[in-house]
Amino acid sequence: MRLRFFATIFSMLLSVLAVAQDIDFDTLSSRAYVSVFTCSPGTQLYSQFGHSAIGVFDPAQQKSVVFNYGTFSFNTPNFYLKFMSGKLNYRLSAESYSEFESTYNRRGRRVTEQKLNLTQQQNQHLFNLLLENYKPENQYYQYDFFFDNCASRVLDMLYVALGDSLTHCDSLAEKVTYRQLIHRYLTDSKWTKFGIDIVLGSVIDRYASPRQQAFLPDKLMEYCELASIDGKPLVRLNRNIVEETQIKHATPWCCSPVAMLVVMLMFVLVANRFCPRTNDIFDRIFFSTLALLGVLIALLWFATDHDATVLNVNILWASPLYFVYIFMLNRNREVWVKRLQIFFVASFGVSLLGHVFAIQPISIEMLIVMVIASVRFYQQRVLSKMDK
Repeated sequence: MRLRFFATIFSMLLSVLAVAQDIDFDTLSSRAYVSVFTCSPGTQLYSQFGHSAIGVFDPAQQKSVVFNYGTFSFNTPNFYLKFMSGKLNYRLSAESYSEFESTYNRRGRRVTEQKLNLTQQQNQHLFNLLLENYKPENQYYQYDFFFDNCASRVLDMLYVALGDSLTHCDSLAEKVTYRQLIHRYLTDSKWTKFGIDIVLGSVIDRYASPRQQAFLPDKLMEYCELASIDGKPLVRLNRNIVEETQIKHATPWCCSPVAMLVVMLMFVLVANRFCPRTNDIFDRIFFSTLALLGVLIALLWFATDHDATVLNVNILWASPLYFVYIFMLNRNREVWVKRLQIFFVASFGVSLLGHVFAIQPISIEMLIVMVIASVRFYQQRVLSKMDK
């Protein structure tokens, strides 16, 4: 067990720490080629959506280098503050192909190689651009998971290098939103999905163009398959160089957010009838949690540079105003309690309308939270009338 723990830590460090690589060649032979690599999702949150890299190979010189736009360092000053505020810089790193392959073999994650159908001149131009990006003064960029990441950067470099000669058959691409795309990777991670749906706003509920969908490595691979260069397929060879061997574990339903919230709802219904003294404790914990979620949503919306956390409709049902509500409950301010209850129920209705009109979807977990809050509002009103 301890050995597995250290192996996991070692694997994580390898994936996120900068890899220093001296690139000792800059001119490619006629046998050189460029490949795009797509790595399957891992089991850790940071790797759950896969990874992309771009490699340059020259068999005539027996040289290879793999460029990786997904590198950051824990040694960055104020690392956690920058990470939370969306100001953490990622950088372009480089390593030999043997190191790259060995890393993913060890992790048991599938790696697919797409050899690109480029001319010697195009290979050289793309390599020159990557080398220019790899200079210390150009390596760093402000990472954005949806709009500027390890996969989108690879596609951007292809367009910069190839220009109008690179075309894509957009008509074959599916019509899908950013949220729908990432949900496909979270079917076995119920709590992660619930948390992501809470903190990400309606910005990711708009439809993504085929090029925008390539923020996901799998979609980048699909994009390359449907792309053409000077009327020829962009990809001339597609093969797996590392096979999948990792074991993934799904969250059991009994431990999922839905199960936990259903149990909570049952508790509220039963406790109110047989043990009403627990109601006050439950209200403080439950509504304080909603208020804290509201504060988190507000901070991510207004106090960070994250583009995906703005315009978050969830602040209607997870509101910081629950702190005021708890205060009024403790002070027995019935008039204000009733007013706030009406306001919160109306907010639930607006949230549901946002779901109906496809502004921002409401998950089943969020719906159960609203039901629990509504049940408690009703129980409090009934109890207030009985006391009179």
